[in-house]
Amino acid sequence: MTNNRSAKITIAHINDTHSHFEPSSISLSLPASILDGQTSVYASCGGFSRVSSAVKDVQRQAHLKEREFMFVHAGDCFQGTLFFSLYKGYANAKLLNAIGIDAMALGNHELDMGNGPVADFMDQVQFPLLAGNWDLSRENQTKPNPLRDKDNVYAFDQRAGHARYIVKEVFGEPVALFGLAIENMAGIANPDPDTDFLGVVEVATKTIAAIHQQGINKIILLSHLGYERDLELATQVDGLGAIIGGHTHTMQGDFTNIGYGVTDGYARMVDGTCVVQAGCNALALGQLELDFNPDGTVASAGGVNQLLLGRQFTVDASRSEHLEESIHDAVKAYLKSQPNVRFCAKDPFIENVLNTQFRPAVRELQTQHIAEVREPLRHVRIPDSRGGSHIAPLVVDSFLWKGRQMGHEVDFAIHNAGGVRSSLNPGPITSADIAGKLLPFAIGLMVYQVKGIRVREALEGAINNAIDNGVEGTGTGSFPYTANLRFTYRCCGEAGRRIEQLETYRNGNWIAVQDEVTYTSISSGYTATGKEGYDALLDCIAEPQALEVTMADAFADYAAERQTLTAPEESLIHYIPCQCSEDVA
Repeated sequence: MTNNRSAKITIAHINDTHSHFEPSSISLSLPASILDGQTSVYASCGGFSRVSSAVKDVQRQAHLKEREFMFVHAGDCFQGTLFFSLYKGYANAKLLNAIGIDAMALGNHELDMGNGPVADFMDQVQFPLLAGNWDLSRENQTKPNPLRDKDNVYAFDQRAGHARYIVKEVFGEPVALFGLAIENMAGIANPDPDTDFLGVVEVATKTIAAIHQQGINKIILLSHLGYERDLELATQVDGLGAIIGGHTHTMQGDFTNIGYGVTDGYARMVDGTCVVQAGCNALALGQLELDFNPDGTVASAGGVNQLLLGRQFTVDASRSEHLEESIHDAVKAYLKSQPNVRFCAKDPFIENVLNTQFRPAVRELQTQHIAEVREPLRHVRIPDSRGGSHIAPLVVDSFLWKGRQMGHEVDFAIHNAGGVRSSLNPGPITSADIAGKLLPFAIGLMVYQVKGIRVREALEGAINNAIDNGVEGTGTGSFPYTANLRFTYRCCGEAGRRIEQLETYRNGNWIAVQDEVTYTSISSGYTATGKEGYDALLDCIAEPQALEVTMADAFADYAAERQTLTAPEESLIHYIPCQCSEDVA
């Protein structure tokens, strides 16, 4: 019989860092008495150099209190900034190794470009990837770099029937950790079709039972399921001491003291399981103080999420207009007294890695002016009273232009609004603005042939998904923008008939798209492979052809060719929102 003992562990955690190795400028709203009537100040926040310094300090304090320590990442380190656009997973591997990650969960953005980049990433990192419901048993072993037999990939064990897990010794007492990823990974990312994601409840239940059979009763889940799903899972599964999560960018805690809202309290307990999450973009560090009873139940769970701030505060976001000295001192004193703020010096080792290996190429792109933006180009996903996005139609037009430039006879282009991430202000636009802000997802373009009826179905499916019109959607990001293709969407129309007046521009005229005619279209690899309502595009005439050019590459070349960017003269999408009257009682 196993003689289990109590265990005390401090777990530092981050999630959804999305290649934000550099600090971000954030606005802090402070009491008027502190700011002498001003409403806010700007601070430098986060970045991997500050994360590293904070983690070292938390680890030092844990050991002084005779607590074991771990540092984990709950998924989505890929995508997000110019560092990823330039270096893909290599920069993440190098910097995650440098800051000392002990384990990481698999996020959906790790799979935006298929399994290959994950496999390459795992060859470079020094920590395990916990993805316990990822079934690699049917993986094609003739691939250039298969995942199945990598020792540091803790996926589903088909023979044993549960997730692989790691064991952390806490002063002689074993604590098990396993990971779970989103079940609908194929719906929101691009995992290879020979690998599947299994149901989280069943995998969690079987894994906990298998761990218990080994005499281990203290179990932690590293999750990339989203905050609400983590809370739900805590009620569905017994035996988890903590769920350390990601995906929804949830910043647990009360941040009203600096002008942000409240999301529960940190370390929320649900049916005996502690649930935590720590925001996004390397702005904050979660610090979970978890104490287990000998029987594996949680004796206590506490800790804090802390924003990681520099010591200088300014009036403006560019951080060039400084506060008066007395106000600056008052701001610093106020923030220093707040428990959810930590002042952090930058770790010189991480700074050296960035300066010598990655920043030079990024800085070069930040100074390369591609074109001039002549007027504000706003971005909205779903058209509102002011109309649709100004910038998304230009982005999708660049896909059409690039495809034709490469010799493909493309009829039109389609792109989902969520793939465009920012508006553009007047002034010069650089490669860094395009690849780091506007189109940070390093996803390639694909040309595909599809019948007109499938185009019609895909457009309706994407909009239905975006506005939850008769379906349970996955978010507004699926709303389509087009080039050389125009249509009306009538929300109150009959399902399957909501797309009206679907036309493509050919030989100087708009002509109706015919259901049985085959057309050539170009989209991002995300849209072309049927994500988030675009599944009708999967019924294509031939396999989509990858062009080996990213969205950002296409738009940069397009902008350089045009030299100036202005809003489209007319909208190709006539979106008629639901105007159905309520039933009268």
